[in-house]
Amino acid sequence: MKTIFDINFAILYHQHLASCQNHHISAEKWDEKAEKMAKHLVEKTDFYTETLLQLINAQPNETVLDIGCGPGTLSLPLAKQCQHVYALDYSQGMLSVLANYQQRLNLSNITPIHTAWEENWQHIPTTDIVVASRSTLVNDLDDAIDKITQKARKCVYLTAITQPSFLDPDIFTAIGRQPSGFPTYIYWLNRLYQRGIQAEVHFIDTQISHYQGESYLDLLKSVEFTLGQLTENEKICLENFYNERIKSQQPIKHGQQQWALISWRV
Repeated sequence: MKTIFDINFAILYHQHLASCQNHHISAEKWDEKAEKMAKHLVEKTDFYTETLLQLINAQPNETVLDIGCGPGTLSLPLAKQCQHVYALDYSQGMLSVLANYQQRLNLSNITPIHTAWEENWQHIPTTDIVVASRSTLVNDLDDAIDKITQKARKCVYLTAITQPSFLDPDIFTAIGRQPSGFPTYIYWLNRLYQRGIQAEVHFIDTQISHYQGESYLDLLKSVEFTLGQLTENEKICLENFYNERIKSQQPIKHGQQQWALISWRV
């Protein structure tokens, strides 16, 4: 009889991820988005961020490693309530924006770390709490789990996608693609279970944004950010799709309706 342990979810995850194509977004692409992201994620508060901060509940005597910190969405408010935050990201642009806010807010207890998931983590400090918010689409699931468990003294909080894409499903239909979609949170949960980690799962609702942009070119840039360069025929199809949506005043959806919060105590 076969059981769940006969399925290697780390290998299955890797195969699924490879089938996505163009899943890896370069640091340079994130550098370009850093300022704009900060306007939405740092200067404004939302239900997702507030909920996650409440659940993490970092204490004044605790330290935090924030993996994939971006422009400081969590690192900045966490620094106001805990002893020290180590803010890790592979985008130097994101870390530079974070440093600007850190200086503006006079927060001396944030240490930026320019490192990717895939790199050597020997220089990364061990902390009480490890957080990876919306940054868990890793290349190697087992390697990521190893690094997290090595760096966390008390507890871990990860959020992972629940839907296979951030783009409106109608976009794929319009350009004639049938993507497999990104691997969702269930791979994380199952692999953690296989490795003896009994994690809890909660779901954080988010408001799906309606992306129209100021022009078709804005939409094209957003789509190519995720999928890579489109063919000329795909661009024509996407432009037709955009014009039809504008004409009918139908919104173009973007984002995740829910994020899965996976957490456990070490």
